[in-house]
Amino acid sequence: CALWCLAIDHAVRHAEFDLRGGLELLEPGARTYWAGVIDAAEEGPPGRFTRNGWVVEAFQAAWSSIHHTPVPDGDPGGHQPAALATAVGIGVDTDTVAAIAGALLGARWGAAAVPGEWRRICHGYPGLTADELVAYASDTDPSGSGSPT
Repeated sequence: CALWCLAIDHAVRHAEFDLRGGLELLEPGARTYWAGVIDAAEEGPPGRFTRNGWVVEAFQAAWSSIHHTPVPDGDPGGHQPAALATAVGIGVDTDTVAAIAGALLGARWGAAAVPGEWRRICHGYPGLTADELVAYASDTDPSGSGSPT
């Protein structure tokens, strides 16, 4: 969804979540629809979104998990694994919801917030290691700093 991609861009550039920032780019009818989708995700508990094999409800499950999972005091990066655990805990299409949530969480908190034991087993297609994925992310860093963290 374009809104999610814009939220990822915003998280990378501003180190904060803003799912509503792209709403003004939508046509008025779509803007109203998607604002309602976001509102429902923020109002309802994550476990409410169990039809998450459908893209809109997967979007809601991911955002609800992020929105409703508290940022730990003294360890803000701990929000990333905690919110992912919330997303997976919903059940049903867990890999899809966790991938959607993980993209935004990773954009906000960076690779350093991924627990070491997760990084050791992380891999990408076709057979990329976690270190190779970090190098790939560094190559796409818009700031030119070369660091996704």
